[in-house]
Amino acid sequence: MSPLSTIEHQLRERFARPGEAGRVVLWSDPEGRYEDSVTELVPRGTTILRVDNNEFAIKREIFATSPTCKFLIYRRGPEPQTPTDNWLLDLELAYGVFTADHVSLVVQELGGGSAMRDVVEQYPRFFESRRRQQALKSRLRPDDDATDIAASMVAVLLGTEDRSLDALWRALLAENAEGRSTGIDEITRLGLDTFHWEGTRHIYGYSEATPTVDDFVLWLFQRAWEGFAPTSPERADEYRNIRRDFSTWRHDLRFADTYRALASHAADELGIADRVTALELGDLLPRTTFPEVDREIAQRLAQGVECRTLSDKQVQEAVQRRTESIWYHDVQHVYEALAAASTLLSLTSTGSWDMSSPSEGVERYAQEWYAVDQAYRRFHRHLDQADTDLTAGLDQLRALVERAYLDDYLDPLGRSWKQQVSTMERWEISDIPSAQSFFSSKVNAIWLSKGHKVAVIVSDALRYEVAEELGRRIRQEDRFTAALTPMLSRLPSYTQLGMASLLPHEALTFTDRAAVEVDGAPSDGTGNRAAILAAVGGTAVQAKDLLSMRSAEARDLVKSHQLLYVFHNQIDATGEKQPTETDTFRACDDAIAELIKVMKKLVNANVNNILVTADHGFLYQDTPLSERDFLSVKPHGDALLSVNHRFVLGRGLKRDQAFTTFTSAQLGMTGDIEVQVPASVHRLRAAGSGVRYVHGGASLQEVVIPVLAVNKRRTSDIRQVSVRIMPETDRITTGQITVMLYQQEPVTEKVKARRLIAGLYAGETLISDEVAIDCSQTSPEGRDRFFPVTLVLSKEADAYNGKEIELRLYEPVSVSQRRPYPDRARFTLVRTFTSDFGTDFDF
Repeated sequence: MSPLSTIEHQLRERFARPGEAGRVVLWSDPEGRYEDSVTELVPRGTTILRVDNNEFAIKREIFATSPTCKFLIYRRGPEPQTPTDNWLLDLELAYGVFTADHVSLVVQELGGGSAMRDVVEQYPRFFESRRRQQALKSRLRPDDDATDIAASMVAVLLGTEDRSLDALWRALLAENAEGRSTGIDEITRLGLDTFHWEGTRHIYGYSEATPTVDDFVLWLFQRAWEGFAPTSPERADEYRNIRRDFSTWRHDLRFADTYRALASHAADELGIADRVTALELGDLLPRTTFPEVDREIAQRLAQGVECRTLSDKQVQEAVQRRTESIWYHDVQHVYEALAAASTLLSLTSTGSWDMSSPSEGVERYAQEWYAVDQAYRRFHRHLDQADTDLTAGLDQLRALVERAYLDDYLDPLGRSWKQQVSTMERWEISDIPSAQSFFSSKVNAIWLSKGHKVAVIVSDALRYEVAEELGRRIRQEDRFTAALTPMLSRLPSYTQLGMASLLPHEALTFTDRAAVEVDGAPSDGTGNRAAILAAVGGTAVQAKDLLSMRSAEARDLVKSHQLLYVFHNQIDATGEKQPTETDTFRACDDAIAELIKVMKKLVNANVNNILVTADHGFLYQDTPLSERDFLSVKPHGDALLSVNHRFVLGRGLKRDQAFTTFTSAQLGMTGDIEVQVPASVHRLRAAGSGVRYVHGGASLQEVVIPVLAVNKRRTSDIRQVSVRIMPETDRITTGQITVMLYQQEPVTEKVKARRLIAGLYAGETLISDEVAIDCSQTSPEGRDRFFPVTLVLSKEADAYNGKEIELRLYEPVSVSQRRPYPDRARFTLVRTFTSDFGTDFDF
């Protein structure tokens, strides 16, 4: 908008005022700049009276001759020097004086007083833009002083509604993280840089002679590394302010990407990678400012696990503590791999694989020994997903884990269990359910005979330890319960026999093709299994087909059958093929995720009772097998019908100490075919599939299969942990306070962790920094569930000395939204302002 347009607009507004206030306008134009434009600028119908030693005539005209008309009284030249020389002073006092110099125009447009005039005169270039003026006008408040106005001007340039230094620097830091300097360049171009840097020095204590945003970022992160410890009591307020705002930026999810970029750059410039090497592990664990800290902690944990200088409890607690770090997800897979390695090495170094009976062997595997197989799987799975830069130094640990798993667990456990198997006259164990009776005892007796619908999910090669993790995962879902029990698979532990055994049957028979007939009928394939199940009101479907069904189709399928078998094949389909056998552990993760989807699909189709089981388990090792892992003895017999890496089917098989031999009758089968399985975990040399992933033998990993009973409840059973504030005093006497939060119960599958944001408030005013706390402790020990929260008072707190304030907790529900948590604590602020000099900060 041009100056003349602005004047025209302002004159129109003046004459539009109601009553006498809008009838007369006095215009003072000392330089006569607008003398030739007056006629064009006044609204139509307005009489222009020019001052030319005719003051009394003007008064007679506006008050006596035309008392209802509108007048513009225009005076060119300097104002009278004294009141006695100004014969229009009474009119000026009554109607005010309109001036059209640029400063006055801006001040009048923005509705400001002397403070606004001072600012306009000091920063004229800012007000050359009508857009900036309008943006500023919306941010002004009636009681603003010159500092407030200048801060609002900086906010306009940075595009923020908030003019606090916190908000202004948040915008500048975001630009810097993106490699831009638009904001600070504009601040400098329009002359507001001195104001900005002086405010930064006064409030934050940053006082470089030649300040820059780049240098401020390094200064900021250097202070954070030092814990924002002030160098003198006089600077306590400054460091308190920057510590508070830094804490707010760091814990704000909306600022996370900016923080990560700034911290990564600052770490390089400040040489943090070299500094962290000089700190002890205990000093590193509380620090979360830089990514190099997590990298160094991961290396220290790896050394501690490898050299056994850290207990398993110390490793697990360290990993749990690092989940609060903003960098945790960058290093998560390494942390989880180290936690798994620690668990495995701890279990293998202290474990005993002795057993007095086959029953004890199965029970101990299902209760404790499976954890070694699970830790081995999780170690390799997480290691495979970790960044290669982070795993470069873990080769020795990988080799150590491999030796411990194979030499200290798999081999001795296999030999111990083989001794029990060799004593078994029949393939059955008292007190241990068998897959042979699965349908009659687990399906018919409990569900079908009582008129209840039930679904059975048979996941090929779902090893017991994988099912244990699946159970934990499904229990974390709302309204789901899951109970895991072991079952003894059929022998040999291969798919055709395992699947057939789970179907309703009277008799099972090997064929010469190594297939299995159920009561004389073929049992391979979904169609044949559906035909067998039809006799008991059931049918069969592949998991992939069920998942692809529309909801109505799935409900119709369930409605029309009392029993549904869902066959799932993820693990075996991957492990059986030599090109993909090294992906076995990835397939286990995929299987868990898919099985949860299948269960939810069934529940949505009105199935509330689900059994998840497997045909067999498997053996797997990550490293290639050595010569000692293979039997030197080859199987012999009258007829070798099938030779697998882990079993032989034939007739007239030659007995040998390297094998355990069973007849069909001993295995609960009909027919004359015999079975041999190699001792312990050894493989037979056979053509075809790979040898790292195998099954068919009698190892505990192959024959202890899961029965996971899953039910869907009607009411919600998920809740979050309860947290209480545990203050030790009701007074705050210094610039900071540490308060304990107590997590009242451990986190479990049904009791979820709770993330809280703590802050001190006076009314609705936040008077401290905000601190985020993750209440996610799983320890049953109450002493492990205390969380110290240190809050630093802001400068705003000074106004509330002697008054009551509150510690409040909020739960984030989205990036920008939060809800209040009910527990609060009240304190009286009683500060002497002489004891704010402390260094108890963790950054």
